[in-house]
Amino acid sequence: MIQKMPLRRFVVGDNAYVCSRTLITPFSGVEKDDPAKDSFNFYLSQLILHIEQTFGLMTGKWRIIRQPLQMSLKNVGKIFMCITRPHNFCINEGNISINNIEGSEREFIR
Repeated sequence: MIQKMPLRRFVVGDNAYVCSRTLITPFSGVEKDDPAKDSFNFYLSQLILHIEQTFGLMTGKWRIIRQPLQMSLKNVGKIFMCITRPHNFCINEGNISINNIEGSEREFIR
């Protein structure tokens, strides 16, 4: 399924997976000693951190994602688009308090 993704769409994975045209993984071993590759690893880890924090916030607000989704995998993206838009609206309107969240955690899916 990952290999059939459209151009410029990617999945982020960890070192357990092999990097491919559509699967982005961090550099490991001696490759990560290169400063440019170490920077890439840092930014990739920051991306993963923001995604996990966003899912944590959305799980607290939207009950549908507190349990496994009972639907076809091809519809999961549509569900998350339906969740992220009102989620971001609530944040922008001040209906979800983010005052107790550190600055680096204030970036959300747009």
